[in-house]
Amino acid sequence: MELMIVIERAELEKDIVFTSKNSLPSEHKPLYNDQPQLHDWYELFFVKAGEVSWFIENEMYPIAPYSLTIFNSQEIHKLHIRSNKRFERMKLLFNPALARQFRVDGFDPLSCFDERPKGKGNTVALSMQQGQELLDLFKKIAAADGQPETPLAKLIALMDILVFTNRLYRNSPEAREAPAIPNKVADVMSYVSERLGEDLSLDAISSALDINRFYLCRIFKKETGSTLHNYILYKRISEAKKLLHDGLKTSQVCAMCGFGSMARFAASFRNIAGQTPAAYAKAVLEAEKRS
Repeated sequence: MELMIVIERAELEKDIVFTSKNSLPSEHKPLYNDQPQLHDWYELFFVKAGEVSWFIENEMYPIAPYSLTIFNSQEIHKLHIRSNKRFERMKLLFNPALARQFRVDGFDPLSCFDERPKGKGNTVALSMQQGQELLDLFKKIAAADGQPETPLAKLIALMDILVFTNRLYRNSPEAREAPAIPNKVADVMSYVSERLGEDLSLDAISSALDINRFYLCRIFKKETGSTLHNYILYKRISEAKKLLHDGLKTSQVCAMCGFGSMARFAASFRNIAGQTPAAYAKAVLEAEKRS
């Protein structure tokens, strides 16, 4: 029996989004937004030129030109600009449910995204030749000429990129250690990560770690580029998505992630994930049934 995968054209056009920018940091002010990123789509981010770092989960990683960084839907990340030099980058967002339909025996196109410890091994350095190969693939996915076959061409280009990316990560050297974050900031991150269901008010954290609350806010923002409040919120939402994916009830997840009330949980989750916790859990269940 033949296996036929039917994908609606409109859905396909929404499920693959490619952007490319080349500018000075001052020309692209949204890069300085202190909001971390945590979205349901998977992401590939290629830096061709510029001096930037990625804050990923609890670590800060300097990124060299011709580096590719990938994220799954449960990894908190934030771009940090380190200089005023020209910044050239390409970003590809795609719906993982789309790629998941093309798993074959012995190969999963999402393995480099999913089969890593959370927040580890996200970045790989490319040679000039590898970088040019990736840029050529990006050109294919960026070509939108309005022809009937364009969505299919984008899908084929996406799969070519995922095959190429998996080879890169499979053959890359062991992930390097991130430069050390100052002890006080590292202590705060560990404290937060281990107590997401508890009181994480500024007073509670500063008292538990014996740090002045004003100094704590200042040094955390300086070292991570994010406010402590946002870091805690995104860590809680990330954990909530994981627990919902594991099948826990929304009321259980609300309590385990320290939101205090279902109304606050629903509002915070919708603001970051774009849908309610119940809708997210339903979408996960439907995606699992399709796969």
